[in-house]
Amino acid sequence: MKKQCFILLLFVLVTSSWSQDAFYSIYSYEFFIPKVRINDQTYNLQQSVLPKLYKNQSLRGDIRWLSENDSVLVTFWNEKGDTALHILTEISGIEWVETDFNINLLRYYPSIGSSNPIILPLGGIDNGKFIEAAAEGNRLKMNLIYFLARRMLDQADIIDAAGSPIASHPLMRTGIYRRDNLAMLLTLTTCYSIMGIDSTESAFSSSFWRNKFPGREIFKNYFRDSWILTPDHTLSDWLISEPYNSRLVSVTRPPRKQKPQAYTRPAKYIEYLPLKGQLGFSVKKNESSQLMVYKIDMFRMGYASGLREGDIIRRVDGRLVRNHKQLVEYILENLEQGGAVVEISQDGITKEIIIQPIDTPFMDDEYYDYDYDSLYYDSIPDDSLENPEYDY
Repeated sequence: MKKQCFILLLFVLVTSSWSQDAFYSIYSYEFFIPKVRINDQTYNLQQSVLPKLYKNQSLRGDIRWLSENDSVLVTFWNEKGDTALHILTEISGIEWVETDFNINLLRYYPSIGSSNPIILPLGGIDNGKFIEAAAEGNRLKMNLIYFLARRMLDQADIIDAAGSPIASHPLMRTGIYRRDNLAMLLTLTTCYSIMGIDSTESAFSSSFWRNKFPGREIFKNYFRDSWILTPDHTLSDWLISEPYNSRLVSVTRPPRKQKPQAYTRPAKYIEYLPLKGQLGFSVKKNESSQLMVYKIDMFRMGYASGLREGDIIRRVDGRLVRNHKQLVEYILENLEQGGAVVEISQDGITKEIIIQPIDTPFMDDEYYDYDYDSLYYDSIPDDSLENPEYDY
């Protein structure tokens, strides 16, 4: 009887091993991958990114905290790291040029992280106004894969001089609607294999990723179910087949460039003028006298921050808003100091979003080149907005 039980146990273990191998069977693992190290001794880096924080706080204590709280991420990387690097290579159609790099862990960072160098905050996101909780569990694992995917796309830039067929494609330009969305495509496909579909979907639908992935609506409508990535049809294949003047290239162009506004006091609302300009949305009172978003420009700050048409706006930074004037003044008051926390009701669910300036490199002057001339840049396709007649 004991012998039979042993044989049965051995069979279960073997078939489990086969099942695991079969799960990854579409990948060959024949490509070169870089050597990657987890670095949690990041004294100088932590000090340099948030110098004000450590005038009154122990840097050594925060680094010690890292080494005591990074075991989940370290274990995940030791078990799945090489697999993730291989999968990213195969589904991107891009090969790793870098031979090695670090994944730098910090307790606090001003954003969800960085791809070059790779930086992940484990303790919190310090935006200068308050410290927001960092991603945990599967959300943290997805965050790591996301910045690895961003790093993977950077390899095409490195080999551009050798004639990369995709490096110059408009969709490879840095931005929340373009390269960030390509990185998320790579991320989800990779996470499906190494985390499982249910865990990946749960992480992606979490409030963390809803708030930290502003290109989500464009991603859902134009990429997610349209660009299916496999080793036989890679991201590079999709890019090569996408014309530079396609509708996808048009609808994913960056948010309209705004002229900087120089003022030393909170900007004041002017009666009867619509809420527009850099915020990019208008409001009106509904039948219940609630402030409702009724027109929004999907290429500006409000939309990028998560605001949608039909949302009911209740509070700004904890203060109840009763009219247009209060709404605009409250938002503009802290817009340049970390953003305004806006409580909204969206599809019957109460949530908070942060309306903040879009801080991306593509807003620099040199980003605007041949495919953003004035005619092309200022026009919006009629079917890209529900209210195309509205003049923003």
